[in-house]
Formats: sequence, C-alpha cells, structure tokens
Amino acid sequence: MDWWTTILDLSQWKIALTKQSLKLRSYVVATAVEAMVLISYCANLQFTLQTISGEIENILTSSLNKYSTNRAWQLFWDQFQQHYYCCGSSKNTDWFQTAWVSPINLSSFSLLKKYTQQNGKFIIPAAPISCCLPDSICDTFTDGERPDPQKYFQNSCSSIIANKINSIASTRYLFYAVLVIQIISAVVKYEGYTDNDQNPTSKL
Repeated sequence: MDWWTTILDLSQWKIALTKQSLKLRSYVVATAVEAMVLISYCANLQFTLQTISGEIENILTSSLNKYSTNRAWQLFWDQFQQHYYCCGSSKNTDWFQTAWVSPINLSSFSLLKKYTQQNGKFIIPAAPISCCLPDSICDTFTDGERPDPQKYFQNSCSSIIANKINSIASTRYLFYAVLVIQIISAVVKYEGYTDNDQNPTSKL
C-alpha cells in the first residue's frame, strides 16, 4: 500500500500547490493593480501640484498692480514679504516693472512726469519697504533714482509657496517605497513557489 499512500500524498500536494498558485496569482495581480494605481496617483499629484504652483505665481504677479489700490493685497504683500524674507512674485525686480505706487503720494509734478510711462502707467524702479533688508535703508523715491536690487530680499515669494507645495509632493516617495516593498514581496513569494514546484518530493 506504500505506492497508494505515495499517490495520495502526491495528489494532496498538487491540490495544495494549486491553491498556493491561485493565492500567488491573486497576490501578483493585486500588486500589479496597486502599482498602477500608485503610479497614476503620484503622476496626477505631481501634475496637479505643478499646475497649482503655476497658477499661484500668476495670481501673485497680477496682484502686484493692486498694491496701491487694494488694501487687502497691500497687507498681504507687506506681511508675507516681511515674514518669509522674500520680495516680488518671481524675482525682487518684479516691483520695478509694476505700477504699485500711487501717483497721489508724489510730492512734486516733476516726479510724476519722470516716472509716468508712455502707456500712462506710473512705474518707479523700486520695491516696497517690506522688501528691504534689515541692514539696508530704503526709501521708495530715493531708491527710484538709483535702483539697487541688492537692497531687497533675494528670494521670490512664489518660490516660498512652491517649496511648501513641493513638500507635499515629496510624499509620493513614500508611496514608491511601499510599491517597491510590495514588488519585492511578490518576487520572493514567486521564487518560493517555483522552488516548491521544481522539488515536489520535498513535500512528500
């Protein structure tokens, strides 16, 4: 009856091996689906955050012109620049090309005539006092006579926000790490399965 016992054991082993194979295939399929979902999620996250970063920079750039007419934007720029030690949207000289000073603040008609552009905009090559470095002395109209970007904070304010956004995007590396672990686990399980498949007598 030894041969009958051997056949019975072999049949049971094949059944167990088939169940193991199904479990392995299910695990591999689940891992593959998870990989595609994570890759898609990370790609969409990166694209979305880049889009948001670009839109924020556009909003900041367009708001420079509202500095003299909108109290909320004026407070925002002054507080943000002083708190984060930044100046302008993409660079500190953004203010140099922006009509951020109200002509009603002028003390003489000659200044109005000097800094009024052909398009009618009053643009003075200087930045708000909130951009001024702590060890520098800044005065809007004096600085306009001798523009010096080195007197102001060198970091752009949009880069400060972009760095905050990028810190969120960095979480995708955690997802990639989980994905790698899942793939390694699937490979280990597969190799263990193939070893058992090639050595059926080890189970007898």
